[in-house]
Amino acid sequence: MLNSQFSAEEQNEIRNASDRVVVVAARFALDEYLKYSAYICQPDRAFRDCVRMAFYTKNKIDRHIPKILGQIEAISRDEIETRTDLSDSDRERLRTLLNKMESARSEDWSKRQYKIVFLTPPDSPDTLVLPADVANNLTSASGRGTAFTQGQRYVSLSRLEKGPKTTSELV
Repeated sequence: MLNSQFSAEEQNEIRNASDRVVVVAARFALDEYLKYSAYICQPDRAFRDCVRMAFYTKNKIDRHIPKILGQIEAISRDEIETRTDLSDSDRERLRTLLNKMESARSEDWSKRQYKIVFLTPPDSPDTLVLPADVANNLTSASGRGTAFTQGQRYVSLSRLEKGPKTTSELV
């Protein structure tokens, strides 16, 4: 379901998955993306079909907008070698992620399953890099600042490609 804050026009504009970017609240996720080229979250977290992911943290959307390469809905570290439903390329991506991961995060992964979304690296030619981060300037009816998202929100890739300076240009 699209976020109710979108206008009818904008909902129509991003009905097509090829123009849809999911913006996730990213207190820790941005650093993990920059280190691992992956988004790690709770298993089976639902996302609409999208081509890219963006990271919202510290009241701005980070300028790196990676392409989504694939995802594993729910997997523990110990299942990497034993799961029969993994492709060779997914298994290799998971091994690479595990080898790069800091020991505390890796140990945590051994105790539970995560959803893993594979993303293009920050320096990849397939990663859209905006001229600058997109500052959040959304406000409530009373004029107080409001978060762009506290979970996830969808925006138009074509609007992001224009290099907006503020989030109000995306809604």
